[in-house]
Amino acid sequence: MDSEVSHRQRRVAILGEHPEVRQLFGPCLQTALLGTVAVAAQLGFAATLSGAPWWLSLAAAYAVGAFLSYELNIIVHECSHNLVFRGSALNKVFGILLNVPGVLPSAIAFRHYHLLHHRFLGQPGMDADVPSRWVVALIGHGKLGKLMWLLTQPFTYGLINPMAVRPRIPVDGWLVANCVAVIGASAAVVYWLGPGALGYLALSAYFALGPHPTGAHILQEHIIFEGREETSSYYGPMNAFSINHGMHVEHHDFPTVAGPRLARLRAMAPSYYKDRFHHRSRFATLWRFVMDPRIDLDSRAIRAPVS
Repeated sequence: MDSEVSHRQRRVAILGEHPEVRQLFGPCLQTALLGTVAVAAQLGFAATLSGAPWWLSLAAAYAVGAFLSYELNIIVHECSHNLVFRGSALNKVFGILLNVPGVLPSAIAFRHYHLLHHRFLGQPGMDADVPSRWVVALIGHGKLGKLMWLLTQPFTYGLINPMAVRPRIPVDGWLVANCVAVIGASAAVVYWLGPGALGYLALSAYFALGPHPTGAHILQEHIIFEGREETSSYYGPMNAFSINHGMHVEHHDFPTVAGPRLARLRAMAPSYYKDRFHHRSRFATLWRFVMDPRIDLDSRAIRAPVS
């Protein structure tokens, strides 16, 4: 089965009824300004908190830094689809720049695994969003196991899951440049601002993918909470600053539409999206995942592995 048959069928149907959607295709340069501001803000907060007590850095990372780190991750995501600039090279360069406050190099690796995710949605061994069977078995169906998974989600999602993907990321100049830039920047932060500043950045990166409303997007996108649809959207206040990142059904339908234009896409073809299950609260998504015994890591559409 083609991994994106439902999204592809909806895309064809929408374009047949609403050919004006094609006007939304292509990069959105204004996202570059948003990303540049977010990098400056995150580094500015790191400098401000360089000598702060640990509890203040922890609170700031949760209340502010996680949202800035999330914003940077979203724009890296846009770069992976070449939706900030025209052409791959500029998007890769900008993605690396956005990754500078992220402590660990991830922009080029994310691009590799995310494009595979779109091509092989739900296929073990090809889609890094699909957890390994041993992870599913280890976490189980209980509240404590699911809570522990949320606490370790940045590591399982960012490190363990990609290890099961067979098309390994090539070690090329882009990957090396990403590693040099981010590790070098982290060393410079420690040298010029002190370890406290790096601690703030590391906590921000952790919360952005972990037990936080920003990290809830990993659950929202492809964990099935209700019905049988393999992809779900979030329509809530966080879309206002996250360039509509919650509109994940719309994104999979049209990966060539930049985030700032996804709301216009939905408005052009409302009948295709209005009656689908969707999330309205990221806190509620986290709570329900942990507390609802019917929802676990296996609550997703899994396709037969490619041979």
